[in-house]
Amino acid sequence: MLFISFLFGASLASFIASYSFRLVNNYPLTIPQRSYCDNCHSILRWWHLIPIVSFIVLRGQCHYCKQKISLYLPVIELLSGITFAIFFIYEPVHDLIIISFLSSLIFLTYTDFFNHIIYSYSLLGLVPIALLSVPQNYFYNLIFACILAVSLLLFATVTKTLGIGDIEFLFVICLVWGWYQTLLIIQWSSLIMLFAFLFTKKRQLPFIPALAFTTIPCLFIQGC
Repeated sequence: MLFISFLFGASLASFIASYSFRLVNNYPLTIPQRSYCDNCHSILRWWHLIPIVSFIVLRGQCHYCKQKISLYLPVIELLSGITFAIFFIYEPVHDLIIISFLSSLIFLTYTDFFNHIIYSYSLLGLVPIALLSVPQNYFYNLIFACILAVSLLLFATVTKTLGIGDIEFLFVICLVWGWYQTLLIIQWSSLIMLFAFLFTKKRQLPFIPALAFTTIPCLFIQGC
């Protein structure tokens, strides 16, 4: 069962990545119906699309044009597969909420990582996780979330280091899980971004991937 959950998670991540690419680049979502190479637009065969395995077999490049495939794809497939294997318990309501939560994280991560775009509506997929989490006082969470959002907005205005999408993400997390978990996520994510900056030397780095990555451990804390 663990293998089935892993395969489902990895395949879902691959599917979301494919359609996220089409969406952010204004390509038709259903034409062509089959996946294709982003560079040469050749239709990919079934053995080009096996999560993680195809990347290894193809040596990280397109079978047709030899264009390099981003390492992001197998990494996110692997992480998604592991996460689904851990949290799937084969109870319909529980697992649908986990699918909604993780699908939103994958989608947000992809669009921010490659195109620095955040679709606010995709944050709605994070909200149902509240049904599986430790009971919260949502009135206080709302107050703290508003204070956090205003503080981060002022910080972003001065430093130009945060985007509106990052603030919206943290607002939703604070509303669902409260200020303590949100501050932990900010702290852990900031450490990841510090190491990423030291490694890449890039002044502008997407923050949502780090936020999404550090949100996953909080599922354990919240008893999901």
